[in-house]
Amino acid sequence: MADVLLLTKAIDDYTGELARRGRSKETRRAYERILFLFADRYPERAVEELGEEECTRFLDRWVDASPATIALGVSVLNGFFSYLWERKRIRENPMARVRRPPRKRPEDLEVVTLTGRDVEQLFEATETVQELLCVALLAYLGPRRKAAALARRRDVDFERQTIRFREKGGKFVEKPLPAQLLEILLGAERFGVWASGEDYLIPNRRPEAVRRPERSDKVVWETVKRVAERAGIRAHVHALRAAFAVRYLETHPGDREALQMLMGHTRADTTEVYLRKLNRAKAMERVRDLDWGVPGLRSVEERRIRDSNPCYRRERAAS
Repeated sequence: MADVLLLTKAIDDYTGELARRGRSKETRRAYERILFLFADRYPERAVEELGEEECTRFLDRWVDASPATIALGVSVLNGFFSYLWERKRIRENPMARVRRPPRKRPEDLEVVTLTGRDVEQLFEATETVQELLCVALLAYLGPRRKAAALARRRDVDFERQTIRFREKGGKFVEKPLPAQLLEILLGAERFGVWASGEDYLIPNRRPEAVRRPERSDKVVWETVKRVAERAGIRAHVHALRAAFAVRYLETHPGDREALQMLMGHTRADTTEVYLRKLNRAKAMERVRDLDWGVPGLRSVEERRIRDSNPCYRRERAAS
């Protein structure tokens, strides 16, 4: 504890620790962004000088933000100071009494999904092989946007009829290929869409696109947005992921354990978020047989005739 540890140096140490723990590059960037905003607020300060008051003042910048944004800020600072406390660089964790906002129940979360007809319209609106491969990969297997963007031709095993995705944390997950998706991929293979196993499964829109060490998932987002606008429906990548979850359970009722594995969820209640729309829709269907004994169309016709009668209108006005 004798050496003074400046905040900026502590942040560098912590981001290195995150890398050793196997956190993804995106996660490390998100943590760095928040921590360096914290450092900008308290420049040239030693970590031992920062207490709960300094932390909460910094977190107040997101007071009107969503609970998820506030929770991320709390988690980042708590992880940072817990790391310093565990290594005895600070005497106590100033975030020990700062609580994250309560997590919403799965049934209270909003999930935008698509109907079966919406997905069919997306397929009909695709004009290029690139667009078809993008929509098909998302609709038939529901991968996360980043996983879909990083999938390469070498990740498809036509003999075993499987595909491999790189999921959160850099881990690889192998999934069986649905028969229709397999047929689409075989067609693309026969027509020479990919020059080698290193080519991305969803090609770049422009063949001359600059190759980067790691591809951005923006190409997937832009493709879905473009096709959805052409189809005239509201859709995005996550909506297709939700549509996959709903369609899978409609096809395989009760098979939630398999769906959880296919979605790459570690928690069962996360999968439930995607099923909420299906569960609620089925439950509310029972309202269709509600009967008050009203003769529907005839009731409207009778009142329409009455409304058009001048004598009746005068009587109603007088009353």
